Amino acid sequence: MVKLIACIVLLMQGLAFAKLPSHANISTKTLDNGLKIIVKVDKRAPVFISQLWYGVGASDESRPHTGISHMLEHMMFKGTRAYKAGEFSRIIAKNGGVDNAFTSKDYTAYYQKMHNSKLELAIKMEADRMRNLTFSTAELEKERQVVIEERRMRVEDNPNAKVYENLRLISFAQQGAYHAPVIGFKADIETYRLSDLRQWYETYYAPNNAVLVVVGDVDAQAVIKHAQRYFGAYRANPNIENIQRKPSIAKTKQSKKLKLKAKLPFYTIAFHVPSLKTAKRQTQAYQLEMLAYILDNELSKTLVRNRQIASSMHVSYRLYDKYDTLFMISFVPAAGVENQTLVSAIQAQVQRLIDNPQLIEQKLKRIKAQLESSFVFEQDLIHTQAYYLGMLETVGLGIDKLFNYVDKMNEIKAQELSAIAKQYLDFNQSNSVELLPQEIK
Repeated sequence: MVKLIACIVLLMQGLAFAKLPSHANISTKTLDNGLKIIVKVDKRAPVFISQLWYGVGASDESRPHTGISHMLEHMMFKGTRAYKAGEFSRIIAKNGGVDNAFTSKDYTAYYQKMHNSKLELAIKMEADRMRNLTFSTAELEKERQVVIEERRMRVEDNPNAKVYENLRLISFAQQGAYHAPVIGFKADIETYRLSDLRQWYETYYAPNNAVLVVVGDVDAQAVIKHAQRYFGAYRANPNIENIQRKPSIAKTKQSKKLKLKAKLPFYTIAFHVPSLKTAKRQTQAYQLEMLAYILDNELSKTLVRNRQIASSMHVSYRLYDKYDTLFMISFVPAAGVENQTLVSAIQAQVQRLIDNPQLIEQKLKRIKAQLESSFVFEQDLIHTQAYYLGMLETVGLGIDKLFNYVDKMNEIKAQELSAIAKQYLDFNQSNSVELLPQEIK
């Protein structure tokens, strides 16, 4: 969720120079093999960002292959028939660019940001590794240790990350999506075979499971021409549509206590909610998004700054998840304050919103102003524009959702927030994980 900055409201008066995102300067095309292409021309600087998105992530995995999408992301930098291991990034850097990749629950993406004179190079090299990746046992063993260490640093040695991992474990059934962490379980990371990675690659890294997004100072027809030249001969995977995807399966009324070496206690509560993709009425998802903003603001003000019974408070919701998701409220209690005292205070604050929606009428206007200004300024960056275009298309929502987001949020009324909170924030059905700090020696 975008951080709310109090002073940003004052900047709304100056938004005449800023524009909400629109379809202007956007071109789209789908090649015969199914590759989708989205180009947004932005000529403010002679640079571009090129992103290739694949519709596969942790939500497609199951034991013993959790984390395999992330491991394959690592292996994508380990050489093709045309480029040796590590050479891809060296060539990008030599040409003044930067490159990287990321894996999430619902997608994996690779990107290059370069001077606009290097457009063809970026597309050519990215296309090469869609089909020509070499699989080396030696490189797999190196990356296996890298990922195990990455998991140790990000999860095993991070108490709060362990809390969120355990929250997913108790909130989603193992046979569905979102149960396993993106990085995978250590026991699975230790047992990947080269054949597992090759099969994953051959199944999901196909043009009809990919979206090419280019944003920047480029010519749209040149992008399409390069994409046709370098991706056009690749065959689609006709079985992609027949793959049994696994929607998330909710588990409710689950709780867990973790005793870990940590300096501070931590507590998180989760409620099962629909995403924009799964909501029966999409207005509900936008209402949940606004509810997260409102509660994040109100709980922080009331419980952190005014009553000082919490040292931090955070409310989050994943609007763009592919499947049903979680609405989460997390906090660190103030010294000497019991977790249950805070849970009761949160519950009382939510009930106050449900019973008295008129109390947030003026606050809602301010939040909308903050949200719109934050959204506009965030979209000023080409990598953010590319991210939203690629992500929305990859999860199946379509890029139109980017352009009507602010309008949808501005339509929300206080009474609707009261109703959506009553419908979904049922503390008797919630899941929770409590971190109990143990002495660090």
